[in-house]
Amino acid sequence: MAQQLIERLQTVQVDEPHEAGGLQVFGLRWELGPVPAYTTLDEALAEGLLEVSEVSDGGSVPTLKVTNKGDLLAFLMAGEQLSGGKQNRVLNASILVAGRSELPIPVTCVERGRWAYRSGHFGSSGSSSHSSLRRMMHMHATEGYHRVGSPTSRQGEVWSEVDRKLTEMGSSSDTQVLHQAYADSEMVLGDVVSRLTAPEGASGAVFAYGGRIVGFDLFDCPATLVKLWSKLIRAYAIDASVGSNTVTVADVRAWLQTAPEAREEVFKSPGVGHDVRLEGQELIGAGLVLEDHPVHVEVFAQTRA
Repeated sequence: MAQQLIERLQTVQVDEPHEAGGLQVFGLRWELGPVPAYTTLDEALAEGLLEVSEVSDGGSVPTLKVTNKGDLLAFLMAGEQLSGGKQNRVLNASILVAGRSELPIPVTCVERGRWAYRSGHFGSSGSSSHSSLRRMMHMHATEGYHRVGSPTSRQGEVWSEVDRKLTEMGSSSDTQVLHQAYADSEMVLGDVVSRLTAPEGASGAVFAYGGRIVGFDLFDCPATLVKLWSKLIRAYAIDASVGSNTVTVADVRAWLQTAPEAREEVFKSPGVGHDVRLEGQELIGAGLVLEDHPVHVEVFAQTRA
């Protein structure tokens, strides 16, 4: 299963980049054949087919309850932010929730100054964790699989990263909520979003800034990329820095060609399918795989000390 994912990554085609606000975007294309039917978090919430709530009246910081009332699978992407409940949370890993089911999901708090109900159910904040936090939480989740068999996180480190990001963005929040950084940066982020639309016909994208590759998200079809594009582009744009160097298509292709060197491990996902974890000298990543079909792959460049 893992080897099949790595082999499929070698078939990915890379588009020429588009750039705005210091952020470069390279469209990614691959052919996977028939795609399983599923709905995204925002779609299911809007249609009233998905409910996300605290696991009990008292709540539990690292766990929420998802109720899927629809017949289709519901796809929840790693890093998506959920607002409401007793405090805002983010998803630790990509998960598929079976139709007509209830599932506890692993999450992390990104609002450490609140532990009181704002609403009985969670809604979408319209954003994802910024790319630096997503990478950190990816590593936490992999460690969690090794330690306890579940994609857990180190809450204290996440709170420290949220504090750092709020300070970096000049944002102030009574409850230290991560979303404030997005709200305060909306003018700049909105400009980048308007200039960098989802690459037409692509199923994913590599993101680069400051002359270095940061990571990519790749889905099983272009429609999913379009639906999640606003969250993804904001997650990378809010971290983007302008540098004198740029990344080329050849750089991206060479980086992707290092995937076969990665060590792979397969874990049972908290939801439907498996979570394939990759770790190499040049990249780390995870693939949510349903019966050998990769629904979502997130990959981050390895950082150098």
